[in-house]
Amino acid sequence: MKRHVALTVLALTALGVALSHLRWMPTDNGHLLAIDGRAVDVQGWVADTSNRLRRDCSAVQKLTQQDVLFAQALASVRAYSPPASRSARLQSSWRAGPWLLVEVQFDDLLPSVVLMRAVAGRLQIEPHGIWSGQTHPWRAAPLIRSYLARQVSSAPPELLACFEPQLVH
Repeated sequence: MKRHVALTVLALTALGVALSHLRWMPTDNGHLLAIDGRAVDVQGWVADTSNRLRRDCSAVQKLTQQDVLFAQALASVRAYSPPASRSARLQSSWRAGPWLLVEVQFDDLLPSVVLMRAVAGRLQIEPHGIWSGQTHPWRAAPLIRSYLARQVSSAPPELLACFEPQLVH
């Protein structure tokens, strides 16, 4: 067999084998790549990678448990919808100007990401700026960032871009 014929047959065989294991699955949130039936969020990976390369987090501060705003944010979340919210524990918190973005764990509720804004010296939860639930099979960061950006268009883009979830996967 001539070399170019063998290479063509090899390439077509490799393509056929790959295509038998790969399939695009349309869903409500976009497309997932199914590899032998296991869903992979390729679009989310591309969005996450692009975000990491383009974002500027110089105006965003990650808060620690010692920060006064951290304690105020925790108190605001616990008071938002008692009694279930009383078990809130902040896992992470970011700040950009008067805006805060917190990641919250509860005893009996799903993990949440909450946008807040300081108004007249008090932290207020943005009513439409709450994401809660699981993200699987989607990549958490791009899904949550885009949801919050759609829900609260006035939220600082740099705050959302610098958000890296720790709870939700």
